[in-house]
Amino acid sequence: MTDPGVALQKALYQRLSAELSVPVYDAVPMDTPYPYVTIDREVNTNTSPISGRRRKQRLIYLSVWSDYQGQAEVKRLLGEIESALDERRLPLEHGRAVSVRVIASDVNREPDGRTYMGSATVRVITTA
Repeated sequence: MTDPGVALQKALYQRLSAELSVPVYDAVPMDTPYPYVTIDREVNTNTSPISGRRRKQRLIYLSVWSDYQGQAEVKRLLGEIESALDERRLPLEHGRAVSVRVIASDVNREPDGRTYMGSATVRVITTA
């Protein structure tokens, strides 16, 4: 059976690109202007029962980058991410996304004092 990890990343990218008001990147091109969202990291945990379908819990980490003065733009974009993903069906080419939920978000000022970074943690349970 094919692991649905690549299909999940493709589906997330397509959904976010279609529904967010800013560009979404897996790899950010040089000199890209703010704001934008990046798909940063994925952590998998095998949660398969002793018998039955293979199941994984995947934590996907998304980052929001902005040079807008203050946190407002980052918070608005985190809200867009939640609207695009939280508790919404996400069809995959391979496997199945059983549950999609935004479980955490935060905002912080970067050390340069003018750039803000927000992060969203998305939990996706997949079956192969």
